[in-house]
Amino acid sequence: MAASEHNRYAGMWVFPEASQITRDVAGKMAATPRVLPLVLTGAGLLFVLGIVGFIARAVEDGFDDYMDWGYYAAVFSFIFMFSGAAPLAAVAFRLTKSHWRRPLSRISELFAVLGILSTIMLIPLLFVMPPINNAGWPGPGAEEMELRRTIWFEVPFGAPLAWDILGLLFLAVCGLGILWLSALPDLAECRLTATGFRRKIYNVLAGHWFGTKRQWNTQKAGLALLGAFYFMLLIFVQFVIVSDYAMSLVPGWKDSILPPIYTLTSLQSSLGAILVILYILRRWGGYEEYIGLSAFWSASKILLGLTLLWIYHTFAFFITFWFGRLEVEQNIIKYLFVESYGGIFLANLIFGFAIPFLILLWNPVRKTAWGPALAGLSAVAAAFLFNIRIFVGSFNAGDIYDVGLSKVPAATYPDVWDVFMVIGGIGAALFIYLLVTRIIPILSVWETKEGTKYQKMGTLIKGEYLILAKPE
Repeated sequence: MAASEHNRYAGMWVFPEASQITRDVAGKMAATPRVLPLVLTGAGLLFVLGIVGFIARAVEDGFDDYMDWGYYAAVFSFIFMFSGAAPLAAVAFRLTKSHWRRPLSRISELFAVLGILSTIMLIPLLFVMPPINNAGWPGPGAEEMELRRTIWFEVPFGAPLAWDILGLLFLAVCGLGILWLSALPDLAECRLTATGFRRKIYNVLAGHWFGTKRQWNTQKAGLALLGAFYFMLLIFVQFVIVSDYAMSLVPGWKDSILPPIYTLTSLQSSLGAILVILYILRRWGGYEEYIGLSAFWSASKILLGLTLLWIYHTFAFFITFWFGRLEVEQNIIKYLFVESYGGIFLANLIFGFAIPFLILLWNPVRKTAWGPALAGLSAVAAAFLFNIRIFVGSFNAGDIYDVGLSKVPAATYPDVWDVFMVIGGIGAALFIYLLVTRIIPILSVWETKEGTKYQKMGTLIKGEYLILAKPE
């Protein structure tokens, strides 16, 4: 059967010929959809509002009191959370040589550009964070408690802030390296048809790529090496971010389960964001010919597993503190789970577990395009609520040099500058991502063309089936 008839076998789309793929994707990049300028303009305006809110907060409150920057820390963590883990989807599924991952590989890799935004957003937090040493603290027992409770000691080399920014910077560079290596073949093809200034950009980005066997082997080895480094760096950076900017700000909070919860929330929300973009491209972007249901079906199983892991670790966190029965543990539960931020935690539970679980539980829904995308959107909303609850709560928990959380603080609500910074941060992420898609194809053309070489139509008795091969 012809590929143009959009016939589907085992959830896989039969791709067009390789030359047709190149022409088609190039044409889609050249043709700007009517809605794109509107979305870019809206995202840009939100970006400007975020800058206004940041400047107003800095002028009004300065950087002396870290409690004023809780919502800024929350939106920074939210952007870092889903964008930092997204490239792992391309790395992991490419390693397993999965055919279904081809349409989403570039979508996930493009999130690496937001590593620059995350690194820039972290810089103000370096100035607002209180020092480790509590010298001059007037409270009782100051001579016995010289350091506040963090994962760091008061040692040279700028710990902890220098390690935070260096870790995030190296992660961003590694992610951009993965994106560039993966996009090299497509950039080289784009320079053949581009003109004017765009051609100069592609000449710089594509370099001396001509598609020789040695270059392909080098690209393959480079992607594997950078992918391994990226995974190790991501887990480390996530650990220090949630420990330094959340746990260490709540007096007496000692917990080994929060960092795994943070990582699981990151993996769940990043895969959810990828599925949402994949659905938009399939439904309205004109890429239905290249995005089959197998991408949603296969990714939904992983999303379901991450959802179950998230609720398990959340339960483990809660029950450990519940049966610990220490005053500080009970106060932390009341503060972040039951009383002060109880409403947000309930919403977090609904969007992070109940909705995705009920959607993905049913195989007929998992095999659709809208089902996994809807579950993914719910996971992204849950990640946003998680960061508001944890980071705003941590930044406003009280005296960090106290022995423990001796009372349950009230919830902290946003003012107008907080709202501006939150929507501005999200707008900035959307603006940068969309802008980069005008330079780098959002569909990995070379991987899609590669997929055509590993599939063919075959017959068995009276049936006609799509036969897939595994590379190497």
